[in-house]
Amino acid sequence: MQREPTDLTDDPRRWFGLAVLCLAICAIVIDNTILNVALPTVRLALRANETNLQWITTAYALTLSGLLLPFGVLGDRFGRRGIMLAGLTLFGCASAVAAFTTTPVQLVIARGVMGVGGAAITPSTLSMLGNIFSERERARAIAIWSSFASLAGAAGPVVGGLLLSRFWWGSVFLVNVPVVAIALVGVVVLLPPSRAPVPRAIDGRGSLLWVGSLALLLFAIIEGPARGWRSPAVIGAGVAAVALMALFAREERRARAPMLGPSVARNRGMRAGAMTVIGMFFALFGAQFVLTQWIQGPRGGSALAAGLCFAPMSLATVVTATRSPAFSRRFGTRAVVAWGLAVMAVGLLLAAWAVGGHSLVPVVAALIVMGAGQGAAIPSGVELIMGSVPPAQAGSAAGVNETLVEAGGAVGVAVLGSTLAAGAGFGVPLVIAAGVALLAAVVVHRVLR
Repeated sequence: MQREPTDLTDDPRRWFGLAVLCLAICAIVIDNTILNVALPTVRLALRANETNLQWITTAYALTLSGLLLPFGVLGDRFGRRGIMLAGLTLFGCASAVAAFTTTPVQLVIARGVMGVGGAAITPSTLSMLGNIFSERERARAIAIWSSFASLAGAAGPVVGGLLLSRFWWGSVFLVNVPVVAIALVGVVVLLPPSRAPVPRAIDGRGSLLWVGSLALLLFAIIEGPARGWRSPAVIGAGVAAVALMALFAREERRARAPMLGPSVARNRGMRAGAMTVIGMFFALFGAQFVLTQWIQGPRGGSALAAGLCFAPMSLATVVTATRSPAFSRRFGTRAVVAWGLAVMAVGLLLAAWAVGGHSLVPVVAALIVMGAGQGAAIPSGVELIMGSVPPAQAGSAAGVNETLVEAGGAVGVAVLGSTLAAGAGFGVPLVIAAGVALLAAVVVHRVLR
């Protein structure tokens, strides 16, 4: 392979390179979804409470979302393949450690380190995809990339259920190790060196402000039900989060080398894509957190049963994701993204109704509707983000995309998990998720008008 995308248009090896990138992102996605079905088992094995479970889930998303932008810039500057190799190594080692932890705190720390590895892997997959495919093929490649991620999402809960039916809970982390090993070999053999033609400086102060603001926000949301919303720690963390976020916005406007330039931030495609990703993954990750515990709690299902319930949703996502570029060409990106988010909201409302009726079959049907909306909206939303920057900033744009995925998902788990912990029942969090998805649909429709 050559470094310039235009030189790879007729090179069949680019598809093998895409397979490696898909495998790398699958390792990240599987880790998220495989843990969902393991949470009730982890609760019993480590004597964890609801707050512990939220931190075990969120620690990974926190470090991942906080470091994605800096690692995206690092990849542009020092080489995306090297950053990916380092991330895969760290992710695999931390997964092995997580499998043998004995307390919730140890698992939270191991998950945080896994997030650091994931932050190095994820933006590199998307930015290198832009380097080995021409602009003409990029939408198709992103759709394939999204479809494989969705397949991994479908496989994660099923594989997790099968592992938990035969082995101890740590096996859901240990399974990452062989996947990472194969991906490491593939990156070395099949992927070319890739970096920005003109190296960019790294905005260290902006990166620290972003990580700090997100950490404090999640602390306030997660600890609120346990400590009390009026406790000094919760109020202080919330105020500090807002202050640091304001400083981050100011830093980005004044920095010599902001993680994304002001012109990119003002781009309509970037704004619409960002809203799509935030709304979708807030609703998706939060709903999965709630429904997994409903299936294995009040419904009395096993981890395998929970995994099988989510599989049809992910398969529906694959079907619509592969057709998303064609839908966008025919109906327009604005319509596809807005309708995808709206369909997601309808599925969440159906799930809330079905949970209230204590019925599993309608919940699975609602999950299929959610998957169809997700598959339609996500590839087009990602293409809006990636298409809003020049190729030299592909790593930064990929970092933005995955930052929004993980930050949206982390806040979704924190908000819906805290609503659940406060005793609101299983239906109310799903209604909140539907409201967020619908709001995102309205905003995207107006921004792209």
